[in-house]
Amino acid sequence: MIYLGIIILLLILAAAYRWQFWRLPKKGLLALMYHHIGTVDAANEQYPFTITPQRFEQQLDMLEKCGFTPVGVDEIKQAARTGQRLPPKPVLLTFDDGYEDNYHLLFPILQKRNIKVLIFLITDYIGSRPGYLSWQQVQQMQQSGLVQFGSHTLSHARLRRLPNEEVLRELTQSKKTLEEQLGVACEAFCYPFGSGGLDKRVRPLVFQAGYTLDFSTKPGINPWPWKGKKTLLRAFPRGGETLTDFYIQITRGKSKF
Repeated sequence: MIYLGIIILLLILAAAYRWQFWRLPKKGLLALMYHHIGTVDAANEQYPFTITPQRFEQQLDMLEKCGFTPVGVDEIKQAARTGQRLPPKPVLLTFDDGYEDNYHLLFPILQKRNIKVLIFLITDYIGSRPGYLSWQQVQQMQQSGLVQFGSHTLSHARLRRLPNEEVLRELTQSKKTLEEQLGVACEAFCYPFGSGGLDKRVRPLVFQAGYTLDFSTKPGINPWPWKGKKTLLRAFPRGGETLTDFYIQITRGKSKF
């Protein structure tokens, strides 16, 4: 019996270590990181980055039931600039890369629910690579008032491997392209490869290029007001995860180690 009790205790400790349910809920700005909306086989390499339309709507329902208020990046920029409060339990929905399914499958859901999102575009890919958005689609989404766009660089390069002049080219040219195509300032940036794409040398160059908000793939919930000392954190709902996993993500910032 003693050995059985030890085994049970070890199993409980292992589960507590891997899953985050035992941590207290966190307050602040919740940013969620998505990529694809669609359906792919579990063997597909994009499976962890793909949420079905049905599951995405279930997640939106859960956010609403839990009292979260969707906000746009303009509200976050204004609040960060002035130090003002955000709505209670703010959540920003973000999508990386600019895939075509964001137009065909995500956009109708946003229109139906009147919810804003922020999409980070790899500007060299837009209108030139199969599977990515066209500039016409980007402009139509922006004109709806529901979709705002940020930069994900020109070519999705791993910035910390580039010399300063190449980093600045990736940052400034993508920003310039977005502003020319959309007619609005682009101040939000997302690092390719997340924390693996930046270092102490790269981050100051992001602000030098004119961005005011920088997002990584580091998981968590952002204390507010944001002081800018660290990148903005994003929880990462993965394809195939349960709604219980999602609940832990939105209340703790991540569901597993």
